[in-house]
Parts: sequence; C-alpha cells; structure tokens
Amino acid sequence: MTREGASRAPADLEALAWLMDNSIPIPGTGGRRVGLDAIIGFVPGLGDLVSSGASLFVIVRAAGHGLPRITVVRMLLNLGLDLTVGAVPVLGDAFDLWFKANQRNVELFRRHAVASSATTGGDWTFVVGVLAAGVAIIVGAIALAIWLLAQLLGAFG
Repeated sequence: MTREGASRAPADLEALAWLMDNSIPIPGTGGRRVGLDAIIGFVPGLGDLVSSGASLFVIVRAAGHGLPRITVVRMLLNLGLDLTVGAVPVLGDAFDLWFKANQRNVELFRRHAVASSATTGGDWTFVVGVLAAGVAIIVGAIALAIWLLAQLLGAFG
C-alpha cells in the first residue's frame, strides 16, 4: 500500500495498540490504564514473547507501508526495549506501565505514513542513543568482569 492509503490503515493498528497498552483501567489511579501487554507479561518468559509477537504485527504493517527504514528500526528498538526490560521481574512490569511500546510505534507509524514530509532526525537520534547506551553497557559489563576476575585472582595470589 502507498502512503496515500496509509492514513486509513492505522485503525486496526491503533485498536491493537490500545488493546495491548491501554485497554484496562486501574481503579483508584486517576485514569491510569494498562493493557494486555502488562497482564500477559506476568507469565515469566513466555508472556513477554507472546505480547512481543502481537507487537511485531504493527512493525510489519509499518514496513509494508513504505515507512523510512530508520523509523522501522526505531520501532524494532522500542519493541526490543519492551521485551528486554519487560523480562526483568517486577522492574519489567513497572516499565510496561510507563513505556507502552505499541502506542509509541503507532504514533511513529501515523507520523511518517500520513505526513510524507515528516523528518527522521528524531528517529536517528533515538537509534544512535540506544546503540550508544548498549555499547556502554557491554563495555561496562566487560570492565566489571575483568575487575572481578582480578580481585578473585588477587585474593588467591
């Protein structure tokens, strides 16, 4: 489908994003809502994979509508963050309440599919930032492992 027809396409995607991120009101929280993503995420391991499969549908549809590749990469990173942090017990469930990857991805879809003049500068910034943070985490983990190993070897030497 071309960008001209894309302005009508997000209706099913918006419904899926609402179902996954905002369909269930939380009583006593002043209108705060969660979706099936947070509920399914309580099932260790499998829950996050199942909800990510549904979320991947949004990204596949976006790619099929000719969105810029960097925007699709940003959408995949949103999903990857949701899956990775969501896999951490308790912290991941709290993260799901705030991050709402499906809503973010539908907004990216809407912005780039409907407005063909939308810039991708913010998408590039996000992708580079996430990649830089990932590299920093990996380098930090390696440095910590080396330091711990040196401490252990020093204790025996």
